Amino acid sequence: MTDTSFWTCPPDREVNGWGEYTITILQPPFPTSTGPSTRTTIADLAPHDPVRARRFAESFGTVDCVLEELPLTNSVASFPATRADLDVIRVGCWGNVIAISDPALADNGNMCPLLEETEALHQRYPDARIVGSVGVDMGENHSEDTIHLPGGVMLHYEGWDSTLRQLTGDPHAVLDALGLTPAALAGHDAELDDEEPAFTNWQAFGRLALGPYDPWGFETLPMSAFRVRHTEGYTSLMEEIWRFEA
Repeated sequence: MTDTSFWTCPPDREVNGWGEYTITILQPPFPTSTGPSTRTTIADLAPHDPVRARRFAESFGTVDCVLEELPLTNSVASFPATRADLDVIRVGCWGNVIAISDPALADNGNMCPLLEETEALHQRYPDARIVGSVGVDMGENHSEDTIHLPGGVMLHYEGWDSTLRQLTGDPHAVLDALGLTPAALAGHDAELDDEEPAFTNWQAFGRLALGPYDPWGFETLPMSAFRVRHTEGYTSLMEEIWRFEA
């Protein structure tokens, strides 16, 4: 371990695996339409604010401190190649939308860091829609998805590939809170499978709450990137979750 790291393995150690790990906070006003077909209007929001992004990064629960501000990046998924890449997080702040991508949110079903951090954010932003999604491929894919809505309606899913491990909350209550019907999910790859919940695309379902303000996957949407020191606990979790080549 160095003065700036809690890691016990070197920064050039290769990562054997990949994943996506995002949280999006949508504060009022909420969109009047939902679904991926109109999501490009995220570009109509205020420009990215790097100062707000740094403040948010410094206050995020996985982060011990920000070590370095890197050149602006975008919201397209970026997979880690080395252990040093796991120290890089991305934060975007566009008007009433805040988004973060952080490898420390990855899990194997034992700790559920995404749920912990989105619950903490719900306390900070009780009037916001908060949507989190993590998928990590470690030979088999593990997924975790969360939705927190104003008033306390929430949903949490966690499981391996098509095997349901845990579903907490009522997806129909989420739809009611969003003013949607199950029929409105058609065409968005978010149809509910009440018989086999593990076969529902919970990532797509959650992003319906963001509607046109879903920020992920745009090459032209700028975000800040920071090299951080994660907390000792989250660093230890990452050493357990991420597989490193010897």
